[in-house]
Amino acid sequence: MRYLLVSFYMIISACAAYADEAFQTYSDFEQYVDKRIKNREFSTVISRLGGADEYTKQQLQMIQNQLRDVVPFYLTDGAIVKRIELENGFSQEMRAYWNKDNSYLFLYAFLQERNDGVIVLQFSMNTSPEPVLQMF
Repeated sequence: MRYLLVSFYMIISACAAYADEAFQTYSDFEQYVDKRIKNREFSTVISRLGGADEYTKQQLQMIQNQLRDVVPFYLTDGAIVKRIELENGFSQEMRAYWNKDNSYLFLYAFLQERNDGVIVLQFSMNTSPEPVLQMF
Protein backbone atom coordinates (compact mmCIF):
# COMPACT_ATOMS: atom_id res chain seq x y z
CA MET A 1 0.00 0.00 0.00
CA ARG A 2 2.80 2.43 0.87
CA TYR A 3 4.42 1.79 -2.52
CA LEU A 4 1.16 2.55 -4.27
CA LEU A 5 0.90 5.92 -2.52
CA VAL A 6 4.50 6.86 -3.27
CA SER A 7 4.11 5.82 -6.88
CA PHE A 8 0.87 7.76 -7.22
CA TYR A 9 2.35 10.86 -5.63
CA MET A 10 5.28 10.82 -7.99
CA ILE A 11 2.97 10.62 -10.99
CA ILE A 12 0.65 13.41 -9.92
CA SER A 13 3.27 15.75 -8.50
CA ALA A 14 5.15 15.60 -11.79
CA CYS A 15 2.13 17.14 -13.47
CA ALA A 16 2.90 20.82 -13.77
CA ALA A 17 0.69 21.55 -16.73
CA TYR A 18 -1.58 24.50 -17.26
CA ALA A 19 -5.30 23.90 -17.39
CA ASP A 20 -6.48 23.79 -20.96
CA GLU A 21 -9.23 26.27 -20.27
CA ALA A 22 -9.82 28.85 -17.56
CA PHE A 23 -12.56 28.59 -14.96
CA GLN A 24 -14.78 31.65 -15.27
CA THR A 25 -14.49 32.44 -11.55
CA TYR A 26 -12.75 31.16 -8.44
CA SER A 27 -16.14 29.94 -7.24
CA ASP A 28 -16.45 27.84 -10.42
CA PHE A 29 -13.04 26.28 -9.71
CA GLU A 30 -13.99 25.62 -6.10
CA GLN A 31 -17.36 24.06 -6.94
CA TYR A 32 -15.81 21.91 -9.68
CA VAL A 33 -13.04 20.38 -7.55
CA ASP A 34 -15.23 20.01 -4.45
CA LYS A 35 -18.00 18.15 -6.27
CA ARG A 36 -15.77 15.88 -8.32
CA ILE A 37 -13.26 14.99 -5.62
CA LYS A 38 -16.04 14.19 -3.15
CA ASN A 39 -17.54 11.92 -5.82
CA ARG A 40 -14.11 10.31 -6.37
CA GLU A 41 -13.93 11.44 -10.01
CA PHE A 42 -10.16 11.74 -9.73
CA SER A 43 -9.21 11.28 -13.38
CA THR A 44 -11.81 13.86 -14.40
CA VAL A 45 -10.26 16.40 -12.03
CA ILE A 46 -6.75 15.60 -13.21
CA SER A 47 -7.78 16.03 -16.84
CA ARG A 48 -9.61 19.30 -16.24
CA LEU A 49 -6.83 20.84 -14.16
CA GLY A 50 -4.27 20.29 -16.90
CA GLY A 51 -3.48 16.60 -17.08
CA ALA A 52 -5.49 15.80 -20.21
CA ASP A 53 -2.48 16.21 -22.47
CA GLU A 54 0.02 14.92 -19.87
CA TYR A 55 -1.46 11.44 -19.43
CA THR A 56 -2.88 8.80 -21.73
CA LYS A 57 -6.39 7.51 -21.14
CA GLN A 58 -4.85 4.30 -19.81
CA GLN A 59 -2.68 6.21 -17.32
CA LEU A 60 -5.66 8.25 -16.15
CA GLN A 61 -7.68 5.06 -15.68
CA MET A 62 -4.81 3.51 -13.70
CA ILE A 63 -4.64 6.59 -11.44
CA GLN A 64 -8.43 6.54 -11.04
CA ASN A 65 -8.34 2.86 -10.00
CA GLN A 66 -5.40 3.36 -7.62
CA LEU A 67 -7.05 6.27 -5.87
CA ARG A 68 -10.41 4.53 -5.61
CA ASP A 69 -8.63 1.58 -3.99
CA VAL A 70 -6.99 3.90 -1.45
CA VAL A 71 -10.11 6.05 -0.99
CA PRO A 72 -12.85 3.40 -1.18
CA PHE A 73 -15.71 5.57 0.12
CA TYR A 74 -17.16 8.88 -1.04
CA LEU A 75 -15.61 11.91 0.60
CA THR A 76 -18.29 13.79 2.51
CA ASP A 77 -16.41 16.80 3.85
CA GLY A 78 -13.98 19.32 2.45
CA ALA A 79 -12.19 22.48 3.53
CA ILE A 80 -9.40 24.84 2.60
CA VAL A 81 -6.55 24.01 4.97
CA LYS A 82 -4.15 26.70 3.84
CA ARG A 83 -4.39 29.53 1.33
CA ILE A 84 -1.77 32.14 0.56
CA GLU A 85 -2.58 35.19 -1.52
CA LEU A 86 0.41 36.29 -3.56
CA GLU A 87 0.89 39.31 -5.84
CA ASN A 88 -0.80 40.01 -9.21
CA GLY A 89 -3.69 37.58 -8.79
CA PHE A 90 -1.55 34.55 -7.91
CA SER A 91 -2.42 32.28 -4.99
CA GLN A 92 -1.72 28.83 -3.70
CA GLU A 93 -3.96 26.64 -1.62
CA MET A 94 -4.30 23.26 0.02
CA ARG A 95 -7.69 21.61 0.18
CA ALA A 96 -8.54 18.57 2.29
CA TYR A 97 -11.35 16.08 1.69
CA TRP A 98 -12.36 13.33 4.12
CA ASN A 99 -15.10 11.04 5.42
CA LYS A 100 -16.06 9.25 8.62
CA ASP A 101 -14.13 6.17 7.48
CA ASN A 102 -10.83 8.08 7.76
CA SER A 103 -10.24 8.39 4.04
CA TYR A 104 -8.38 11.59 3.16
CA LEU A 105 -7.31 13.30 -0.02
CA PHE A 106 -5.31 16.53 -0.24
CA LEU A 107 -5.18 18.86 -3.24
CA TYR A 108 -2.61 21.58 -3.87
CA ALA A 109 -3.35 24.25 -6.47
CA PHE A 110 -1.27 27.16 -7.71
CA LEU A 111 -3.70 29.59 -9.34
CA GLN A 112 -3.84 32.91 -11.13
CA GLU A 113 -6.99 35.00 -11.29
CA ARG A 114 -6.99 37.06 -14.48
CA ASN A 115 -9.52 39.07 -16.44
CA ASP A 116 -10.40 36.01 -18.51
CA GLY A 117 -10.85 33.71 -15.49
CA VAL A 118 -8.93 31.50 -13.08
CA ILE A 119 -6.04 29.46 -14.44
CA VAL A 120 -4.66 26.39 -12.67
CA LEU A 121 -0.90 26.67 -13.19
CA GLN A 122 0.07 23.62 -11.13
CA PHE A 123 -1.69 21.04 -9.00
CA SER A 124 -0.93 17.96 -6.97
CA MET A 125 -2.99 15.32 -5.16
CA ASN A 126 -1.97 13.03 -2.33
CA THR A 127 -3.51 10.93 0.40
CA SER A 128 -0.91 12.28 2.84
CA PRO A 129 -0.80 15.97 3.84
CA GLU A 130 2.97 16.23 4.24
CA PRO A 131 3.97 16.36 0.54
CA VAL A 132 1.26 18.93 -0.16
CA LEU A 133 2.25 21.12 2.79
CA GLN A 134 5.85 21.06 1.57
CA MET A 135 4.74 22.81 -1.62
CA PHE A 136 4.22 26.05 0.31
